[in-house]
Amino acid sequence: MGKKFLAALIVGTATAAASLHSGSAWAKETVRVRVAEYSTKTGPFFQGLAEKFNSANPDIEVKIEHLPWPEMQQQLVSDISAGTAPDVSHMATRWMAGFAKDGALAPIEGLMSPGFADTFVPTYLDLQKQGDHTWGLPIAASARGLFYNKKLLEQAGVANPPATWDEAFEAAKKIDALGEGVYGIGVQGRDLDTEGYWFYSLWTHGGSILGPDGKSGFASPEAVTATNNYLRMIKANVTQPGVTGSSREDLQNLFAAGKMGMVLSGPWFNAQLAEQGKDVEYGISRIPVATTEATYGVTDTIAVLESSKVKPQAMKFLEFIFNKENRLEFGKLEGFVPVLKAESTEPFFTENPNMSVFLEMGSVAKFAPLFPRWEEMADGLKTELSRIYAGEVSAEEGLKQAAAKMDAILAEEE
Repeated sequence: MGKKFLAALIVGTATAAASLHSGSAWAKETVRVRVAEYSTKTGPFFQGLAEKFNSANPDIEVKIEHLPWPEMQQQLVSDISAGTAPDVSHMATRWMAGFAKDGALAPIEGLMSPGFADTFVPTYLDLQKQGDHTWGLPIAASARGLFYNKKLLEQAGVANPPATWDEAFEAAKKIDALGEGVYGIGVQGRDLDTEGYWFYSLWTHGGSILGPDGKSGFASPEAVTATNNYLRMIKANVTQPGVTGSSREDLQNLFAAGKMGMVLSGPWFNAQLAEQGKDVEYGISRIPVATTEATYGVTDTIAVLESSKVKPQAMKFLEFIFNKENRLEFGKLEGFVPVLKAESTEPFFTENPNMSVFLEMGSVAKFAPLFPRWEEMADGLKTELSRIYAGEVSAEEGLKQAAAKMDAILAEEE
């Protein structure tokens, strides 16, 4: 009896060991994935993907965490410091360089399956590269355009959406004159992307973030003119009141409520309007021009953390979420432009005028620089833009301060 028990124990132990080695449920590897919320649909979408992936991969369990965008950066910094970072994290691409420089991200070119990188639109994948490494994948991409309320333009006697900033100013005055709590054009002065809203004017006035000497372009003559372009709208009271307290969401909410004639935004806004602005008949045109056609191009990144102990499993999940079927579903849900070559020919993007305009503008898109300390530079600019819009300093004075801060940071990084 003892011998039989011992034999059974040996067989059972061997079976368990083999099962663990082969990757059964007993040896399940957990992959924590943190995503930022673009909308209330983001978390459930990724949770659904995780459930599908987990069903097909019984040796891996993906656990989804989702946070509001404003909390993402600081939470990730805190978790990295505490040693509690997720295995995979979503982030703005402009944060990526800093995290990579600090050793927080894992290079993924050696983790990717052969041919996987070739499935991406090169413009967007190239933004995920620094030095000799690829630090993440472009989970979202967008260009920006001018959303306009067709009914308000018609009531104001404006025949066509403005093609130039002067036309936009004149249209805004006519729309604002309609009264009844309607504002001509939105100007952002607070929170995420305040500097991006300024870039629309900067780039279309021929300015640049970096000058030809490698120093800040924030205080160039073109930058001053671009800032005064918004200032004239603020001073003429054709914007929403309280510009310095207005976030991107505030402007979009006003437009969705039918209270704003024009606002600059990205393709994700279509999804919000489909739910909250059903009564608003709108169109989308290119960013108004002063001297140069341009738009603000943006990507967000999803990356594997260097501290992860399950990098291959994390990469396997990333490749799953970047297959054509899943990316197309995500693009339709959140309204982003294609990052995969296979998506680019889909009718949803090519035949829908509210999406095709963003694809067309991709050729003139400009991007924020991938400096490790770019967020500090952008914060300095936002601070000065707030002072300028509030009338506390002139455009020249405020932009000189922002440029000086940027140059000081660049000098420290040399």
